[in-house]
Amino acid sequence: MLKLIIADDERMIRESISSLIDWNSLGIDLIGTCGDGIEAYNMILDESPDIVLTDIRMPGISGLELVERISQTDMDIQFIILSGFGEFEYAKQAMKYRVHHYLLKPSNEAQIIDSMKDVIQEYYHRRAFQDLQNRQKALTENLHHSILENMITEQLFLDGSPHPSWDSYSGFMDFFNTGYELCYLHYVEEEALTSVLRRIKDYLRNSAPGISLYSLYVKNTLILFFESHQVSYDNLDAFINKLSSTETKTAYEYRRNTCQNLAKLIEILIGKIKRYGIIYFMNGLHPVPICNYKNLMTKIKQLTSKIMEPAKEERTHIIEELKHTLDGISNPEFLKQAGSRMVIQFTTGNHYGTSVEGTEYLLKLNEQTEAPSIRGMLMEAIEKVSENTGENGKTYSPFIEKVMQYVGSNLNNPNLTLKWIAENYLFMNVDYVSARFVKETKQKFSIYLTTQRIQKAKKLMEEGHTESIQWIAEKIGCGNNPQYFSQIFKKNTKMTPSAYIKMINGGD
Repeated sequence: MLKLIIADDERMIRESISSLIDWNSLGIDLIGTCGDGIEAYNMILDESPDIVLTDIRMPGISGLELVERISQTDMDIQFIILSGFGEFEYAKQAMKYRVHHYLLKPSNEAQIIDSMKDVIQEYYHRRAFQDLQNRQKALTENLHHSILENMITEQLFLDGSPHPSWDSYSGFMDFFNTGYELCYLHYVEEEALTSVLRRIKDYLRNSAPGISLYSLYVKNTLILFFESHQVSYDNLDAFINKLSSTETKTAYEYRRNTCQNLAKLIEILIGKIKRYGIIYFMNGLHPVPICNYKNLMTKIKQLTSKIMEPAKEERTHIIEELKHTLDGISNPEFLKQAGSRMVIQFTTGNHYGTSVEGTEYLLKLNEQTEAPSIRGMLMEAIEKVSENTGENGKTYSPFIEKVMQYVGSNLNNPNLTLKWIAENYLFMNVDYVSARFVKETKQKFSIYLTTQRIQKAKKLMEEGHTESIQWIAEKIGCGNNPQYFSQIFKKNTKMTPSAYIKMINGGD
């Protein structure tokens, strides 16, 4: 329930409002009433309400002053101004602080309820938008983390020119148009690493919540980098300069450089760390080792490229060779690195599936901890690419292509059937179309239709449309029946829609 505070210096008015309306029926918990602005301000600080209904003139602090003070904090509160003064100047000042609800005394029960309903609607719309932004940010950060880890791994251990091609990654991140800050913190012992990094992350979370921080650790040096913003970093530099190890009382040495873009940063970074045998790419506070398996990575890259070539007679041998190579790797972290890089290579080559499917795979892969399960996932991906590659040149009969196109354009139709398509769109016999569809696609129409609906549902969720399962159900043709959508989604993916949403958001 949303929390409400009522503030008015006229006792009769605040008591009447508090008792006149059935707040519970509106989904509101009236947590307190206040007789003046100071009392209201203190209660707001203590209780963090969602809505404040306040008189515009009160002793101590006026309603407008109260709104102004709260607007300068990070509290997200909706205000309703209640006043006996109808001058436009008051309303204009209220609107300055994004107060859209301004009631004149005397206000009746219906007017207050209508304003409250508008505020509630605005609150939930804003919260849904914020949730959407947070989910998209989390998904993007997960993807960027995986891309950067693979990019650094590739540049560390693969043979290549001093000016690498960014084509495989440029669709995921901006390497040339955004500046970056590159920071070094020297003499950080391994036992102090988690503590130091946590303190830096906590500082950024409070002082600069929009910054995505990436970090590596090598040979007692913590390396941090993040996008540049048009702000001063004096406070950040001062904070890190004051850090010292609480475990060993060691003084750290800190410096920060500005890089013109991410490509330049990676070039500088690789030059600094390439000579070391193990580099830790920090996944949150967890160090993930990047090991120097140079020859294996080179071989895996070459075999991955060959699998995507259409020479079918050689593909079986290549798959066996790649499987044998993967069987020889026992380190789970390296297997995940190899798998991530393979799927990125497959996806950018349009052989694995959509970028959504590639991201979904990377998230699932990152959850694995045992080498056999990781290896199993890699082989499934390889087999899928092999099948897709073998069918890249395959064409369907023109009328089967039309069936597929019609399905893709009309997935939101809950009454979509092959019979209707055959008789009203193709003007053909449904039995003949059905038999040819199975023969050419190797699956029944019902299975194809369900698969397309599930894929569209996943895409909508990946794009952040997770606030309403019913809305997604309607968009993919399950009508006004979210329960049916949940059933077919779980049957096809082995997880509920809510579990899938949680997975793509990194488990949050």
